[in-house]
Amino acid sequence: MRTDAEREIRGLVADAGRILDELGLVDYLGHASARVPGTDRVVIKPKHSPRVRSMAALGPQDMVVVDLDGKLIEGDDRPPAEVFIHTEIYRARPDVGSVVHTHQPSATLAGVLGLPIEPTLHVPATFVPADPPLWPHPILVTTPELGRDLAATLGGERFCHLRGHGIASVAEDVRHATVGAAMLEQLAEVSLRAAQTGLTPKVVTPEEIEILQGQLAGVEGRWAYYLQLCERSRA
Repeated sequence: MRTDAEREIRGLVADAGRILDELGLVDYLGHASARVPGTDRVVIKPKHSPRVRSMAALGPQDMVVVDLDGKLIEGDDRPPAEVFIHTEIYRARPDVGSVVHTHQPSATLAGVLGLPIEPTLHVPATFVPADPPLWPHPILVTTPELGRDLAATLGGERFCHLRGHGIASVAEDVRHATVGAAMLEQLAEVSLRAAQTGLTPKVVTPEEIEILQGQLAGVEGRWAYYLQLCERSRA
């Protein structure tokens, strides 16, 4: 039986997919998930198929539920082939409540080039204070063993490159993991443009990041803004 918390999480995961699609961070590939608090149940976007296409077209009712072994326990569609990105990170990181996997172009390119993504912009720097670690494989994460290896590379960080493949963004909830992926992409775009100039950009220092974290509003406003962008696109 679904709890109120799980129904809310289904809606948030579906909204995350819409936002990621609107921002160009995914196409029909990529997936967001969230752990149901206090359980081993994970709500996740289903695998792409002839029926499941754009993430923007999926609603809460389309989400599926898996356990930490990646086994489908509720839903009409299969989970993504790379469900183990999510389940093994949740298994390794009890602090993580949401995992987002994207194929976002600028961050992926930075990972391929070995170009550090620096905290150069004030708001994104509070999400991405340091260059993410690199999981050095372009292959799909289709086994628990690969998922565990990726989780080990991520360690205690918020983001991880998957070389030539995409990124993983993790956080305490869906809003932070999704907005974090967007902030990572903004910083990656700046890093790529800066590299073209040959100049060294000035970064936001850890001390300045700490001050900014006390000055900036929470993630809710940015989440609402991104949802508004989705609604405008559908109008």
